[in-house]
Amino acid sequence: MMLQACFVFLALALIIIVYLMAVNVSLRAMKDARQQKRFIRGTALLLLGWFVYISAISVTGIFEQVSFPPRIPLLLVLPAFLFFFYFFTNKKFKTIIDHTPHSWPVFFQSFRIVVELLIWGMFMAGITPKSATFEGHNFDILIGLTAPLIAFFTFVKPKIGKSLFILWNFAGLATLAIVVFILMRHSYFMPNEVLSMLRRGFGDFPYTFLAGLFMPLAVFMHIFSLVKASRKPIE
Repeated sequence: MMLQACFVFLALALIIIVYLMAVNVSLRAMKDARQQKRFIRGTALLLLGWFVYISAISVTGIFEQVSFPPRIPLLLVLPAFLFFFYFFTNKKFKTIIDHTPHSWPVFFQSFRIVVELLIWGMFMAGITPKSATFEGHNFDILIGLTAPLIAFFTFVKPKIGKSLFILWNFAGLATLAIVVFILMRHSYFMPNEVLSMLRRGFGDFPYTFLAGLFMPLAVFMHIFSLVKASRKPIE
């Protein structure tokens, strides 16, 4: 019960942080008050709607069944990535990207420390394999631990060059890919093991926030950092 509560708390905390960041940036980037209100309202509806969507679809039990096409990637991950494509290719969001401080998306990645502790808690509860934790082949916690250092020494007290900053972002995407591969391998290519794992909750609310919110947010912030660095010199 405590593990489930932590998942919900982290999901809500991240949504609130992203919302507050969006509000702050909109005040910097938009002169028109009505435009600001539309953006802030739209951001709130998007974040709240996505939280409700993940929760509602998870409690139906649809993710407890292992079959192709894979349901979690199709119903949770794909919609998030389609939004990313829309956001980063739509010119109306360019001013939002330009007015967001370079360091914010990097500091935000510290939340992955908590995510890795939650994954370890899932392993202790018999929900995920050990290989998906920092005791196995998941090195994502290193990205969370180094995020404040990268942000500080790249933007606050510049001692790190742009090349290392970009390399760190690609390393963060790589560690996420490793975790996704491990979970996909256990979910769709080891059916006997995964059926036991799913029955213990991997496809249930609130554990679906892992694939539907935590991972997409980490990817979004990496892409945000890389896009911003390509458009504007790191200061």
